[in-house]
Amino acid sequence: MQENISANSLAKKFYDLFNRYAEDLYPGRYTHEKCKDLANIYFEIKDLKQKKDSLILSHNYLYPEFHEISDNIGDSLGLSLFVKEKKCKRVDFQGVFFMGSTSKIIVGNEKRLFVPDKPENLGCSLVDSIDTTYIKNWKEKYDGVVISYVNSDIYTKSLSDYICTSRNADKVIINAIKKFKGKKVLILPDKNLGKVMKARAIDSLKEEGTDVDPNIIEVYEQEKAYCHVHEKISLDYILSLIDKYKESDLLIHPECSCSFKLYEMTKKDKELKKKLFIVSTEQMVSSAKSSSAKSFIVGTEKGMVYRLRKEVPEKEFLPIDFAQCEYMKENTLEKLLESLKSDRYEIFISDTEEVEFREDGIYLPRKVAEKARVAIERMLEIK
Repeated sequence: MQENISANSLAKKFYDLFNRYAEDLYPGRYTHEKCKDLANIYFEIKDLKQKKDSLILSHNYLYPEFHEISDNIGDSLGLSLFVKEKKCKRVDFQGVFFMGSTSKIIVGNEKRLFVPDKPENLGCSLVDSIDTTYIKNWKEKYDGVVISYVNSDIYTKSLSDYICTSRNADKVIINAIKKFKGKKVLILPDKNLGKVMKARAIDSLKEEGTDVDPNIIEVYEQEKAYCHVHEKISLDYILSLIDKYKESDLLIHPECSCSFKLYEMTKKDKELKKKLFIVSTEQMVSSAKSSSAKSFIVGTEKGMVYRLRKEVPEKEFLPIDFAQCEYMKENTLEKLLESLKSDRYEIFISDTEEVEFREDGIYLPRKVAEKARVAIERMLEIK
């Protein structure tokens, strides 16, 4: 985004851009008045960002204005890698809370890290679904390997041997199977992602000539062990879209409740196999660019569609209208601006007695964070 333009010119640019690529995603949101307000806030944020040497990171699912102001837009893994490599004094992480806390564990005390709101407002249904007592009992019973999805709190991560993301879960499972031969493996929520990545890992190992007993890999399927947004993207619904948009390829997030069934269907349906991509949000971009298809059904939170349309404008992207995460949409430029102004909602790795206590500070217990870091670093080592 060009910096040497007036607020009025930027407001016009926002109006044209957001209504071109996101009018159907957020009907009526981007009025002239709204875009003027966003443009004014944009310049305030840019000024404070420069003064405070801040790096602004945002997840793909956020509103379009974040895509225009951020230093990087991406998925959980991409943003984690980005924050590790970049030099800055401060990181403003726009997303849900587990992402900010994971990034803070990665950067440690090298950088200050802020989120724009309280953890309870930046929640995640997957984080809420995990029963840590179940994990501890499982470990005691099997002495096995625990793989936590990145959508988990730091205590769950501290109980884990590996962390994984939607981009690398199958590779993490394969690494665990090879490194801890004969040990049972537990894959924590999301259960839909767990099922499809378990199958993909077993199939990949078979291609290498390694047979694996499927029973050695357990997918956590306790109550509500799923993303409440992706769970609604059912097989019947996707099949109806395939029938309606026959020429479209499918970009399906592995958290979707249809993902495993679609994956299994490709073993008999060659046409479906050609057009199905079960991928992370970041991989959706590369898949759309590499595919010869001109149209795509996008099976994930609809905020992703803005990025796809902007980066691959020559192709058509069909959103799932009802797929919206209310936690992601808690992020606003107004909250980011307030955080930059007042330094609120900073994440500390520290027991409260080690630093001056702040009411708007968020404290990650040091010992728990250190244990979680081991599992995170183990994931980052896997290529």
